[in-house]
Amino acid sequence: MTAPALQVGVPADAIRRSRTAVVVSEDPAARHGWARALESSGLEVVRCAGPTVSCVLLRGGDSCPLLDQAAFALYDERLLSDGFVERLAASGSEAMLIATRDRCRADGDHEPAMSRVIPRTGA
Repeated sequence: MTAPALQVGVPADAIRRSRTAVVVSEDPAARHGWARALESSGLEVVRCAGPTVSCVLLRGGDSCPLLDQAAFALYDERLLSDGFVERLAASGSEAMLIATRDRCRADGDHEPAMSRVIPRTGA
């Protein structure tokens, strides 16, 4: 693997963030399948079980440390209650938030089927 080219004037954390995604699903098989699909494209992936386990946003936080390090996040549509979507949309993160369905492939693995971008508050 070759080292990434230096980008003049771009902070190192911004370059790292541009290659990082978060996958959020309470289903471990979907979560890991989605992560494998993104990793096969060269992205770094952080996995999260979602708000049903623990969520800093639902506990009143203004931002999520996982989102803060990512360029985008795939959220399992089954987790997107109105209250959770409101907290996501109002979060201070710059990550693009994408509602996603799980698609089971013929080989039994899971892959993300992105359905819509979750708009930011005031966007």
